[in-house]
Amino acid sequence: MSIVEVLPGIALHPLDESAQPEFVFALIRYRDQQGTGWVYRTSSAPNREELLGALVTQVELLKRELANDWTE
Repeated sequence: MSIVEVLPGIALHPLDESAQPEFVFALIRYRDQQGTGWVYRTSSAPNREELLGALVTQVELLKRELANDWTE
């Protein structure tokens, strides 16, 4: 399915003009009759080591940003 079909009405920040997308990992917060939850979807089977490295990097950056918010 296309991203537009799976996530109707959701917009993303654009990539640089020269960037060619190769893979998507989407962390999706949703709401249904039972409440709110989280799921993830991928565009294809990920290289798990590469995905783990990218996710760990993002977690560390988020932790730093949150820590900086506490000190400001």
